[in-house]
Amino acid sequence: MSLKKKAFAALAQKLRGALSAGEWDAVSSLDQECSALVASLCDEDAADAGLRAEIDAVVALYDELQRAGRAERERLAAELTKLNQGKQVSRAYGSLG
Repeated sequence: MSLKKKAFAALAQKLRGALSAGEWDAVSSLDQECSALVASLCDEDAADAGLRAEIDAVVALYDELQRAGRAERERLAAELTKLNQGKQVSRAYGSLG
């Protein structure tokens, strides 16, 4: 297995672990690692079917990360909305007492 193929396979494994653990800071740092790996690719790498398969696996994982990120953002937005509503109710009842 080529070094780049191993690097993409290891990256996919680390990203999957960070995603399943909900470690968004780790996902962010791994994203930088992914950018560096992609930047290191050259034209000759296009002929490596195994490398392309690993890259496709990382692309699919990024799709999954985007869906999970959107779901987390929506969850946090709903939680913040509830907190804000609770503060407003508290202020309304506080002014009555």
